[in-house]
Amino acid sequence: MKKLLFVFLFALLSCQDIPKKYKTPEGQEVLEKYKKQFVKGVVEIDPSLREKVFQDKRFLIISVRKAESQSPRPVAVLRKENPKFPYRFVITGKHKIIPEDFIEGDLIIVARLSKEPTAEFKEGDLYGVASAKAGEEGVKIVLNQVFKSQEK
Repeated sequence: MKKLLFVFLFALLSCQDIPKKYKTPEGQEVLEKYKKQFVKGVVEIDPSLREKVFQDKRFLIISVRKAESQSPRPVAVLRKENPKFPYRFVITGKHKIIPEDFIEGDLIIVARLSKEPTAEFKEGDLYGVASAKAGEEGVKIVLNQVFKSQEK
């Protein structure tokens, strides 16, 4: 009986109309932004770098930054421990660093395979970069570069 009541309440609440503020043209723009707050794709490893993949614990860090932003701070970050390649990813609003920020417009996506889950690049990290638009699917990032520190 409780399950039936729960299903009824869920159906009733999910069928309600959207708030009036979202029925305006400005409100519709906001809803469109929310609908497109994602990027989907795949991360692959360049065959010439396969032997450089760490065999012990490793982390794939995928960061999304707005292309027009002067700040290096990403809008969203996804971390995956010991991924299998090719790795299919979906970055959504739940991966945002600041909840009020939007994943919108032209984006730069950096994928990095590292021994550590930290934000900064480390010597020997494999990485790749791709451009995308918010709401885009089928983004392909190839880990095709090896990070070398300038501190030597």
